[in-house]
Amino acid sequence: MKHMIDIPFSSIDSIELFVNRFRYSIAQVAAQAQAKRPDCKIYVVTGGMWNRDGSACPLLKAEGVWVSTKPWSSYGYAWDSGPDIMLTLDRDARDNFWSTTCLIGPNGPVEKPSYDQAGQGGKRGRAGIGTKPGYLRLYASQDGTADARTPEALRDDMAADGCTSFVMGDGGGSAQCWFDGQTVKGDGRKCHNYIIVYVKREPAEVPPDKEDKPVSKPIVCLDPGHGPGNVNGSADGTYKEREFTWDMYIRLRPLLEAKGITVVSTREKESDYPSQSGRASVSNRAGADLFVSLHSNAAGSTAQGFVAFTSAPPETAARNKLATAIINRVHAAGVVLWGSGLAHELYTVLASTTAPAVLLEYGFHTNTQDLALLKDAAYRDKLAQATCAGICDYLGLEVKEPDQESGQPNEPDSWARAAWSKAVAAGIFDGTRPRDGMTRQEAAVVLDRLGLLTEKGD
Repeated sequence: MKHMIDIPFSSIDSIELFVNRFRYSIAQVAAQAQAKRPDCKIYVVTGGMWNRDGSACPLLKAEGVWVSTKPWSSYGYAWDSGPDIMLTLDRDARDNFWSTTCLIGPNGPVEKPSYDQAGQGGKRGRAGIGTKPGYLRLYASQDGTADARTPEALRDDMAADGCTSFVMGDGGGSAQCWFDGQTVKGDGRKCHNYIIVYVKREPAEVPPDKEDKPVSKPIVCLDPGHGPGNVNGSADGTYKEREFTWDMYIRLRPLLEAKGITVVSTREKESDYPSQSGRASVSNRAGADLFVSLHSNAAGSTAQGFVAFTSAPPETAARNKLATAIINRVHAAGVVLWGSGLAHELYTVLASTTAPAVLLEYGFHTNTQDLALLKDAAYRDKLAQATCAGICDYLGLEVKEPDQESGQPNEPDSWARAAWSKAVAAGIFDGTRPRDGMTRQEAAVVLDRLGLLTEKGD
């Protein structure tokens, strides 16, 4: 288990190096920070190590005061208020300085990181902070799980994911985080020091007001999950998640555009495979009103159903209102839900977008029943229509119910709307099933209504 988030520097209000001296649990530290700054989201991660006598290991400086001794020089992060954070050797350059083990320095990944083998070696839970272009990364993994790492493996993970600098903090049972309610608990101990990041709440957290909504077209960013080479899929090879997500995107996009919605995509071609942070950047640059990531799920063979993930509670947040609107439409279409249909996970694509963001898992491709449905074209159509309806519900756009007989939307495409209205007004059609094909007998009835048929002998 791990949690990792990339926070835009532009959204950081401040960063505090909190010297705890073993007084409070991380949950208590987060609660105190939230009480102090209710206008901010709170992100907390374990800081540096400490000696057996309880003193701080080098190097630790908080609010201009050195908490540790300064026996050697080491790359670490220095800052005054927070957004000015930088990797440096100059430990006196700012009011705050923190360093434990630098894994990625100014010249790239450190080939042989300097650390104490007994105190920091082996595969453990890890905590740390890093930077990517435009972002501050916070990281924590649970000790004793598959996400435990050696320092070298953590270095390689962070470098592969685009980090241009990274400093590892304390590990083992001390590796903990509190990311806006999402936690890695370690062994529950009270640690010596924590790094607290105060993040400005975005206006998108406020539910949209239908009456005040701008006249301009809403923008929805669709994210067809994964890409070429991704191996996610059924064990028998008959289903690949990357193909499903692209197909869902192709079905969903025209439905949204027919509602007057501008759609941008994180993958303009099926062969594209952007990083998670790159997908979020597409949405942010476009100024999207919503971000919707399309996926199918994997777990044991018994897990079944649809679930929408958002980054965190509360349920009154815009992201959860969006998720609930989609869940309601999907469930009303007869789709089985996994649990309540809503879950929270701090995925990078959800945490790094400025718009309300959801990640939709349409079913478990590891479940026989779900797999059969996910491979069915008619079921995919139903999923796309329900997703479109949920998005429209959230945006306050009118949704016409589908025709009961055909299951297709009971309205024509925009290019056929005028002609369809004339045909209905003239009594040629009855106003239902505008998107259906026509049988021979139905064609005969239409021709008869036009007066083009006569009885033999007339």
